[in-house]
Amino acid sequence: MRLRRPNDKSGVRSQKFLFWILNAVFCILLSVFVAEAETYNNIRAKIEGDTTVFTIEVKDAELKDVLRALARQNNLNIIVGEDITAKVTFSFDKITFKDALEIITRANGLNYVIQNNVLWIGKKEDIAKAGEDFVMEIVQLNYAKAADVAGQLKGVLSEKGSAVPAARTNALILRDMKKNIEEAKRLIKSLDTRTLQVVIEARIIEVQSSFARDLGVQWGAAYAAVGRDNFTTAFGSTATPPPSTLTPSGFIGSGGQFASQPNYAVNLPATGVVGPVGALGLSFGTLRGDPLLLDLRISAGERNGQLKIVSQPKITTLNNTPATIHSGLTFKVRTTATSSTTGATTVTIGTTGAGLQDITTGIDLTVTPQISADDFINLNIVASKSEPDFSRSVDGIPGVSEKKASTSVLVKDGETTVIGGLYKSTTSDTDNGIPYLSKIPILGWLFKSNSKTADNEELLVFITPRIVKYDGEDIPTEVRP
Repeated sequence: MRLRRPNDKSGVRSQKFLFWILNAVFCILLSVFVAEAETYNNIRAKIEGDTTVFTIEVKDAELKDVLRALARQNNLNIIVGEDITAKVTFSFDKITFKDALEIITRANGLNYVIQNNVLWIGKKEDIAKAGEDFVMEIVQLNYAKAADVAGQLKGVLSEKGSAVPAARTNALILRDMKKNIEEAKRLIKSLDTRTLQVVIEARIIEVQSSFARDLGVQWGAAYAAVGRDNFTTAFGSTATPPPSTLTPSGFIGSGGQFASQPNYAVNLPATGVVGPVGALGLSFGTLRGDPLLLDLRISAGERNGQLKIVSQPKITTLNNTPATIHSGLTFKVRTTATSSTTGATTVTIGTTGAGLQDITTGIDLTVTPQISADDFINLNIVASKSEPDFSRSVDGIPGVSEKKASTSVLVKDGETTVIGGLYKSTTSDTDNGIPYLSKIPILGWLFKSNSKTADNEELLVFITPRIVKYDGEDIPTEVRP
């Protein structure tokens, strides 16, 4: 058997022929692809770059017919979904084809896409299925939270599109048609803006006014029997005899001096029962004669006082974010815990532990600012004052008395508003006297003293908000040194 070697020249010619065939096919495919791309770009450029304006008025017309008429007017191939049955009425004056197409499709819940030299118009979900390919893009946010912005993009993305927040990098992963992605990016740009800040300056003034009044009486008498033994019977008379038979009426001493006078039968002077009250005495006279001595003094004291407690805290907060200011005292109260075990015939109660509980009192102020476009600030203000009430304790834990006021006001940047009306009033009326004798009508005043006190508290809060404005160096001007 003889083997025959194939002809080398014929093989080379076959390979060259195959190469030319493949090259020709590649060129044809490339030209088709380029032609389609150019057609796509030409149609999109024709729609987006056409600045010719026209006027159109439609009344109760089929939407499909209107879209087809607009496409023919601009020499475009168009396919309109068969399920579009709406009727429209509108009037456009001097509008471009792109703007008219955008308004009509968006108003009727439609979308459009360019494919194979054809303008496709249909519902958003249908266009997403058969329209242009989806693209994915990552958008980095600077100020807004990605999770918050993602919820705002549902209106511009198709049902098949998505916006996934990346919490670690504060970015959004967008996936949708290119046209919807561009709309979403425009919306993101308008939402991702620098949040304004507000400096809240509060002046808290706590006004406490007090009033006290004391009325007192001192008197005594003595009877001296003139005889060999010079016997004297005294009923609370003064130890030191008066300097004359009759001492004229006049002002004598102060409350402290009255308190030190001995030997009065009724010794209830104005000594400041409710505090260090200054008192002034008036002596009606000391009558001395045989055999009767009489000494009578009436004293009175009065006190007025006012105290102002002023604090001026300042805090900076973001727009629409509450700012909280607390000025007060936190003290601890020891508490005990008990448990009980009930048996068939016995009940056992024992202490299982003890601890400390915090009681916080003072002034709390919460301010939430909202800045408007014209530099006005809406302030939502809640002011409260709390203090312990030991008269209402339960298991050693005092109650807390609280006064609270809330309001919403609109002020201009730098103006001041005030909150008042947090009042507390305490009054007391105390009588000190000798039992039974002090209750005698009219004459009972010779056997008792009286003190009255009145305390009033008012809380005033002055609030001045200032918008933090930035200069060219991004340095807030409101907090510059």
